[in-house]
Amino acid sequence: MPEDIVITGMGILSPIGCGEKAFWEALRTGKSGAAPINCLDTSELSRKVACEVRTPVQAGGIRGRASRLAVAAAREALGSARLSPSDLNQARLSVLVGTTMGETEFIEDRLTEPADNWLTPEHMHEIAGGMPGSISRQVAESVGLAGAETHGGAALGPATDHAGPAGQVVDLYGACAAGNMALTAARRQLLDGRCDIALAGGADGFSRLAFIGFMRLRVMAADVCRPFDQRRDGLLVGEGSVMFVLERESAARARGATVLARLIGAAVACENYHPTRPHPEGDGLGRSTMEALRDAGLTVDDLDYVCAHGTGTPQNDAIEVAVMNRLFPKGVPFSSIKALTGHTMGAAAAVEAACCVLSLRHQTLIPTWHLDKVLEPCAQDAIQGAPRSARVRCVLNNSAGFGGYNSSTILAAA
Repeated sequence: MPEDIVITGMGILSPIGCGEKAFWEALRTGKSGAAPINCLDTSELSRKVACEVRTPVQAGGIRGRASRLAVAAAREALGSARLSPSDLNQARLSVLVGTTMGETEFIEDRLTEPADNWLTPEHMHEIAGGMPGSISRQVAESVGLAGAETHGGAALGPATDHAGPAGQVVDLYGACAAGNMALTAARRQLLDGRCDIALAGGADGFSRLAFIGFMRLRVMAADVCRPFDQRRDGLLVGEGSVMFVLERESAARARGATVLARLIGAAVACENYHPTRPHPEGDGLGRSTMEALRDAGLTVDDLDYVCAHGTGTPQNDAIEVAVMNRLFPKGVPFSSIKALTGHTMGAAAAVEAACCVLSLRHQTLIPTWHLDKVLEPCAQDAIQGAPRSARVRCVLNNSAGFGGYNSSTILAAA
């Protein structure tokens, strides 16, 4: 049997709180991160609310909002794991960051400039500084990692094809499934013995392009996100980063690390259906769910909870419930935390994985806040109204994204 992969550190920067304690308290009490936008003039826009990280981000000298969030989360995760610079220097460390938008602010900042001042050499240098791979590279540099190859990537290609002498540094572009894809890649690298420690998760800064894009697609809520509710009318754009430290269990135990949870299964599946719409029968999400269960050696009856993608959009929520109805005939408790955090893009699955880790630790399931009347038909156990004490041993974290990306991870109690 392959050795267990365990999570020994976790760093959280989210719209509802930064750090484990503030994040969990917000989830437990239903504190929403939705508020009028600070970083974008919305006077001429029909939508004016988003979920921003309001706490100042402590990552001086780092270029780009997504990178600053990721670096701050990574430093917190390494501190949580009690890993010192000397520990990292003696191990092969991979840095895997899932993202949807990457660093867009260097381009977005130019959009309001006059044509004759739009692309000066200095501006082109700034834009090039935000190229694919820049987030993971800055995370790696901030923790003193040298000698690893740096790549931008899509899906799992670069994460499986290029490994540097000190590990791998890669941005994984997998739309809104990117955070789970980074965890999947980290699990594979550790099982294959291609790194000793993986620093993996997701990051996206607030993006004007994403905000206006979702608004133009008419899938953005006016002020409240209501996943799985019959009145749901769209998502709220968010930002954030969650990073995890993952190790093989024997190495974690040998250094006396505290195991927060186990990553026992992970999978990716893609659909070739539509650029922005999921397959009508949820083909990719169903396949990634079942592949993750097979990877974990479990059946659907072993799951105690599903942390759903649950964007609050009419189409996504209905298809996701249909997938669960098909795969879980006996029903399973499920909820979405995007009602509070908003859709944090490439960070979303990582943010939700943090919720899963804390649910396992506290033996408590978080409800879908703002859920009053569950969409029909739903044969599952929709958690609503208040947190629920429960026996929580194994949880499924599902994510889906534009372009047909789907990824599922299964976490188990420490």
